[in-house]
Amino acid sequence: MADEPGRPLSELRQGETAQATIASHEPWGLMAELNGYEPVGASLDIYRRSREPGVQRLAQELPPVGAIVDLVIGEVRTWHHKPWIWVDLTAPSHDPSDRP
Repeated sequence: MADEPGRPLSELRQGETAQATIASHEPWGLMAELNGYEPVGASLDIYRRSREPGVQRLAQELPPVGAIVDLVIGEVRTWHHKPWIWVDLTAPSHDPSDRP
């Protein structure tokens, strides 16, 4: 499956949930890789988004590097170097384990 091309970045829509793999913990938040999409820079700034309920919960649980989590697409913007596109992520406002 690793040889299959990812979905194009043009399919990223603000507010939609996407699966992401936590790539690293940073002093300001998390770096992530969006699963199933072309390579793109992606991060969740825990400090900037600290008042959002989903981000508060995620910060308390702090998933380990390599964990696959559901994150929400925030702003998609051009970036000044490769990968040229950066995705600002946030966390779902509800707990996925609360689903029926």
